[in-house]
Amino acid sequence: MKKYTVCIVMIIALASQSLSAQIKTVKGKEISAQEIDTFIKNQMDSLQIPALSIAIIKDNKIVYSKAAGTKNTQQEPVENNTIFEAASMTKPMFAYTVLQLVKKNVLSLDTPLYTYYPYPDIAYDDRYKLITARMVLDHTTGFPNWRENNKLAIHFTPGTKFDYSGEGYEYLALVIEHITGKKIDALMQQYTFKPLSIKNSYLTYNEYVGQHLADGIKGEHDRGKNDPYLQPHVPYSLYTEPTEYAKFVIELIKESHKPNSIFQSMATSQIEIHEEDMDPKVKMNMGLGIFIEKTPYGLKYFHGGSNGNCYNSLFQFYKDSKVGFVYFMAGCRQGDFAKKIDQFMLNGK
Repeated sequence: MKKYTVCIVMIIALASQSLSAQIKTVKGKEISAQEIDTFIKNQMDSLQIPALSIAIIKDNKIVYSKAAGTKNTQQEPVENNTIFEAASMTKPMFAYTVLQLVKKNVLSLDTPLYTYYPYPDIAYDDRYKLITARMVLDHTTGFPNWRENNKLAIHFTPGTKFDYSGEGYEYLALVIEHITGKKIDALMQQYTFKPLSIKNSYLTYNEYVGQHLADGIKGEHDRGKNDPYLQPHVPYSLYTEPTEYAKFVIELIKESHKPNSIFQSMATSQIEIHEEDMDPKVKMNMGLGIFIEKTPYGLKYFHGGSNGNCYNSLFQFYKDSKVGFVYFMAGCRQGDFAKKIDQFMLNGK
């Protein structure tokens, strides 16, 4: 990993941008772009992160952005327009699109999905007739994350408990395509990307993505991309960059203070999450396409992502302080970096 260090040190000094708005932590402490630069450099060095791109948000604006590290084994620098795989951060954008269709009465959150579109992959189990769009978006379908041996199964009565599932999202996308007669990527462009002026963001691989996509990490720190996503997959196939995804997060922050907004529906708690490996002190709920945590500093909303080859990502924001961030990385120690950046944006250290 030492071969990345010199490049990161050189690139990190050139690739950051502090905008005109003031940078503050959740607790209200002012921090400088230089302090954030130093923090990021230290984390990239200690956590062996060869590629990182981040945008920090305060009061509905991007107040800082940085692209740091190298895109590939050719040591090309990560730039502001470098594309990453957003992985499961595709899901909140899909949920936002779905809830707009619900608002237009295209479908209902609580109508069993089989009445719109019977699903042959799971038709052998009548319990699937209980599954609704709400259960998909809050991960209570009973589906596993992904099927095994090409067979989809239901592990518990739908609607009774939380179990994270990409399969549910795939089913709901099929339902929506059937109802509307449109491809899901076109619908997300229509209802989410275009209204929010989100550019350079795609659910399928194309020439632009190929030219700008950073390599991930495979094996012993070798660099390499995943196979291209030639069909849209709403659980994981979004290609984007943080300053563009930040436009979506900024809209969510704005809507978090607007009654009856789409995000107010997303942010309504559906079920408490109790996982075996969770800190019992953490109070976490699932909304519709977004996680909700009750903290001493108010509600925190977030969603992460992780695809193969260590494409890792996270966005979060605190509702009361309107402080948030979006990052994408090629780096395998996602959990460590997520904790460090959360603490830094709370305390400034």
